[in-house]
Amino acid sequence: MKTSDTLFKLIKSLNKSEKGYFKKYANFHVRNEQNNYTKIFDAIDLQKEYDEKKILKKFKNERFINQFAVAKNYLYEMILESLEAYHKNSTTEIRSILNRIEILVDKGLYSQAKKLLKKVKEMAIQHEKLTYIPEINLMEQSIYRMHYDVGHLRDNSDNLIEEIEVCAMKIKNMAEYESLKNRLYVQRIEMGVLRNRQEIQSYDWLLKSPLLKNDKQALSINAKILYYELFASYYNYTEDSEKCYEFSSRLIKLIEENKQVIETNVNFPTHFLYRHSIQCYNMGKYHEALEYISKMEVLKVKSDVQRMNNLLKAYNTKLNVYFRMGNMKKCLQLIPEIEALLENNKDADKLLKEIIYWQVTSLLMISEQYKLALKWLVKANIAEDSNLRQDLECIGRIMEIILHYELGKTDVMEYRIKSTYRFLASKQKMYQLERIILTSIRKLINVNSKEESIQFFKQLKSALEPIVKDPLESKFLVYFDIMSWLESKIEKKKFEEVVKSKLKPLTV
Repeated sequence: MKTSDTLFKLIKSLNKSEKGYFKKYANFHVRNEQNNYTKIFDAIDLQKEYDEKKILKKFKNERFINQFAVAKNYLYEMILESLEAYHKNSTTEIRSILNRIEILVDKGLYSQAKKLLKKVKEMAIQHEKLTYIPEINLMEQSIYRMHYDVGHLRDNSDNLIEEIEVCAMKIKNMAEYESLKNRLYVQRIEMGVLRNRQEIQSYDWLLKSPLLKNDKQALSINAKILYYELFASYYNYTEDSEKCYEFSSRLIKLIEENKQVIETNVNFPTHFLYRHSIQCYNMGKYHEALEYISKMEVLKVKSDVQRMNNLLKAYNTKLNVYFRMGNMKKCLQLIPEIEALLENNKDADKLLKEIIYWQVTSLLMISEQYKLALKWLVKANIAEDSNLRQDLECIGRIMEIILHYELGKTDVMEYRIKSTYRFLASKQKMYQLERIILTSIRKLINVNSKEESIQFFKQLKSALEPIVKDPLESKFLVYFDIMSWLESKIEKKKFEEVVKSKLKPLTV
């Protein structure tokens, strides 16, 4: 990446408050040239796309233009420094105190340095910043030697080494849980939603890990968080909603009881609050789901990207909750807001955007706004190979075929049926339900009368009914309820009316 492009992206990532803080920071720290860096900053900030030629032309009479590359690098570092000061937290404070201790030691002020060491050690322990403990302890031993403090050195040397060993063990323990989490995450992304018993069993390796024997295997708060997260993820992936909700609840409780451990990273609580909201509405606890999303929405974000991803997570939960409560009107009211958010923000989480696009497409199909639904499906590129979620990609292709049927585009429909069948066969991820749909729906192209079409829908529904009794096969209906669609065609009812009649009741 070019330095200029790097600087441009950094400036564009700043929110209004961060920009204002930078101006004050720059004017205070660079008084002799205070206007130069803020001038460059403002000029770049005004551009929608970086154009260095325009910047050079704008400042052609300024002296700093002769060393513009140097000025850009300095500005980049200054912005990062201002952000570090603006977003001060326990990590930056610990690092700052350690720097002060080094200065005091260099000046021979050992007693003052030891006082700060005690303070910083307590802070590192409180916030579970384990990687700093060895550094603090080694620094403490060094101060004892330089201060000729033989008594403390003799009495504390073994304890300091023991503390380092304990911290090293805790760090290793946490890294082992992280390794399990990485392996589980990779498997989930590559496999998508499980489609058969063999795929469910492919996750059994996780429960066999000695680290998951009980929570005593987790040697720190952060390790315990990973412990509960692994169980919640496992039960989520293997479709055990009750167990997933149980472990997700324990995880949330642990986080809320140990806020000092996670206060430095807003992504941390956001991630778990959002995931718990999903488990809540899966259990029919709709009000509880909205409650946890409200907690997520009030968290202080550090960037526009965080704000945008939080909004998408909130919309995802709200759409699911309002839909399952039967409030389709509320769902449809949110769609223009979501569209504006997606169009104005290109750096949002890719997987989250993909899920939202599918979600809106499905809702528009249920409300029988087929033309608009196809527009959203095209936007999402659900039928393209670039998708992160293969399960959504597969089901998206089926949805696209049905949309073309509803819009009377039988020529396009025939082509998409063939290409979809080839795609699903190549992925070796075809539901039996998908195979029956694709094989049967070809016949629909040649149906000419309403009576014949109703007869076709009855036959397809009868063929699918025994298949959807399999819990793994029925997961297709979560993404697109083809059984309700068929029923609406047979009984000449509104698609939305049939879907609402099957919704899960509210759980208190």
